[in-house]
Amino acid sequence: MVPISAVVDRGVSIFRDSDGFSLIELLIALSIIAVVAAMVMPSYSEQLIQVRRSDGTTALTTFSQRVERHFLENGSYSSATTDLYKALSESGHYTLSITTTASSYALTATPTSSHSGDSLCGTLTLNNLGVRGSGGSGAVTECW
Repeated sequence: MVPISAVVDRGVSIFRDSDGFSLIELLIALSIIAVVAAMVMPSYSEQLIQVRRSDGTTALTTFSQRVERHFLENGSYSSATTDLYKALSESGHYTLSITTTASSYALTATPTSSHSGDSLCGTLTLNNLGVRGSGGSGAVTECW
């Protein structure tokens, strides 16, 4: 039998030299991860909004090219519809619509529910003159 003095040396347990992490070390590591995550999350959210916004601007630009081709082939914008491109943007973050006259058109990209948090730009627009617009509080240069 091992004497008790060999197991406990002045109040220090033999488990002190074991491998692994103590609870304090784990709590410190988790708190560092939480602080870093709290600092990174707003930046990530903003990047996600910008990527989704580019889905809308790309869809409007491509749609505009198809409408212009339609004008060259038919001599009028009036019969152009979303059938020339599609009703949703490539990733589905915007619903596309078009209003036309014989000599002009206006394209609109309205955010879907998956991208409704973009208060800076909101609805994006593009017309036959190449004029870009946004329905949010931000400047057009920030949105396009």
